[in-house]
Amino acid sequence: MSGWDWEYLSDAEHVVGGLSAEARAEVERIAERLADAAAVKYLGDPPPEEAGVAPLVSIAEGLWMIWYQEYRVRRVVYIVLTQHLGS
Repeated sequence: MSGWDWEYLSDAEHVVGGLSAEARAEVERIAERLADAAAVKYLGDPPPEEAGVAPLVSIAEGLWMIWYQEYRVRRVVYIVLTQHLGS
């Protein structure tokens, strides 16, 4: 357990609605790895000037593009948007 979690922003229906169960499970595996990576990258609390900063970043893995935010104060990775490049 990394101490970091992940969630869909705004909700699962908005982000992965309409995907097959297999595709959704793949997105969730990537999200779990992103949370684990954030736990390693961010040790301790953020400095005050970074407390509310959560820029939108993206990652490409396989045929997936995933946009997410790492919110350090809450120790959560928000999955914002997904795109399967084969679709």
